[in-house]
Amino acid sequence: MSMIVGLNFRSISLEMQQNFLCSACHCLLIEPKVITCGHRYCSLCLKKIIENDPSTMCIVDKCGQTITNDEVYTDFGIENDLKRLTDVMCSNKSNGCSWLGNYITYKEHLQVCTFQRIQCEFCAIHFTNRLSYEQHYQLCPKVLISCPLKKYGCDSQIRRESLEDHVVSSSVEHLKILAGMFSSVQNQPMPIYSQPVSIHSFSTSISENGIIQSVKNELIQQNQIIEQLRLEEKSLQSKLLKRERDLTRVSVELQLFKGELYQLRKEFELSKSSVHNDGTYLWRIDNIQQLFRNAKNSSQPLFIVSPSFYTSKYGYRLSLKLYLNGDKTTQDKYLSLYVTMMRGEYDSLLDWPFKYPITLCLYDRSAQKDHVVHTVTPDLDSESFKQPKMDANKSGGIPEFCPLWRIFNKEFGYVQQDTMYVKAFVDFNIYPAKIWPQWTKLQSQGLPNNVEHMKLKELLDTKK
Repeated sequence: MSMIVGLNFRSISLEMQQNFLCSACHCLLIEPKVITCGHRYCSLCLKKIIENDPSTMCIVDKCGQTITNDEVYTDFGIENDLKRLTDVMCSNKSNGCSWLGNYITYKEHLQVCTFQRIQCEFCAIHFTNRLSYEQHYQLCPKVLISCPLKKYGCDSQIRRESLEDHVVSSSVEHLKILAGMFSSVQNQPMPIYSQPVSIHSFSTSISENGIIQSVKNELIQQNQIIEQLRLEEKSLQSKLLKRERDLTRVSVELQLFKGELYQLRKEFELSKSSVHNDGTYLWRIDNIQQLFRNAKNSSQPLFIVSPSFYTSKYGYRLSLKLYLNGDKTTQDKYLSLYVTMMRGEYDSLLDWPFKYPITLCLYDRSAQKDHVVHTVTPDLDSESFKQPKMDANKSGGIPEFCPLWRIFNKEFGYVQQDTMYVKAFVDFNIYPAKIWPQWTKLQSQGLPNNVEHMKLKELLDTKK
């Protein structure tokens, strides 16, 4: 007896491979069925097609063959060929399954493959293996099923969860169907025998009694299904309640996480400010055109605030406030720039009021380098420069820092690539005003703060 030779599935022609694929799911056939037009389907695929529409047509393009239950056959020939297939890949390879084997073990593998993504078309629940899906399908409350009295004349298709309602609401129609059936039985003439009646003579009566018993059995079966559905519904309600409790818990945790995130952001902003702790701060401002339009269209003066910075590692904490379209006194005429004393971590160690001049520079990035420079000299009697009792003091600065006509004038480079640069320089050495024109020239050299101070001292020495 010769051994069956295996077929390497991946090595056979595409045309041959098509013979082994389901016309509905386009995967390897499982329990292949063939209809009169010759197209093949998986048993489960075809069952679902017919259940959805008993008079449906073959879904293959331009076929048009009507599918009926009495014209569906098991394709034993293809099934035998399928059993010879080797080197079969799992149909869920695209989902990550690396299984490889023969057809017989392929069918077993599909039942438990956890890479499947099957969705019940009736209730939309997702499953990760076919076995769970098939078990669910037999009990799914949304699946359309036939009335238990279908064979006796009730053609209703109802969802499984509504079966009990259908039985109750259609009880009159069902009684009419059964009454008609019993009436036809009673109206049949009973033959009179002169001889003792044989068992065969009762066959018709027994058959009719069998129909009644069959109806009873089906009703019992449907009642069992309904009871099972009730239990499943109760289980689902319990799961839903648990999900709601979980959702409430997650919502509370989310609020806590938001609070923690806010605190982390606050700490991050504070850490950014501590990076600039050498008495200088360079502020890059993006989206200038949009910010200016917002300020221009606002009925009240709009300002933007820089991140805070420290004058030294354990020094004063400051920030800058910029009115792109001017403050109340200079609106539509000047750009206004202010300094704000912020409450810092080391305020109790410092001398107050703040007394050091702060030089502010608006960079001109054109070739002429016509930087705009002003110095804010603290008023020691002003609340603006006293130790902050709140998060920030009232700002103090230069309302007429730069005329607006210069800001966007193409002769200058105060705004380039929609950005602007402003520098704050805390003058602990209290340099004389004559030094600042020379200081502006140093701004294009990218010098460290200590080197900048050294250069300024050299300039002072040469001017003496």
